Amino acid sequence: MGVIQVHLPEELVTIIDRQVAEGGIASESAFLIEAARRFAEDLAAEDEIVSEAQAGIADAEAGRYVIITSLEDSEDLHERTMDRLRNRLAAEKP
Repeated sequence: MGVIQVHLPEELVTIIDRQVAEGGIASESAFLIEAARRFAEDLAAEDEIVSEAQAGIADAEAGRYVIITSLEDSEDLHERTMDRLRNRLAAEKP
């Protein structure tokens, strides 16, 4: 494991110290490791959102879109979307 030294603003030190003192986290190191892990997850989620948005824009520009003109159209699109989502989630299960 690598070592990184940083100088934190006093407000952050106070928050970390309080969490450790209250037993919310085991140590200062554990707090910072968890914070870095969560930040990395946020960055990965952002990348996925950007990728999905770019794919959606490309689909729209290529004419791959659906025009909703009725409640039936909307419900049909919702069902197809939910089916795709369920299939995707099922495929991701370990």
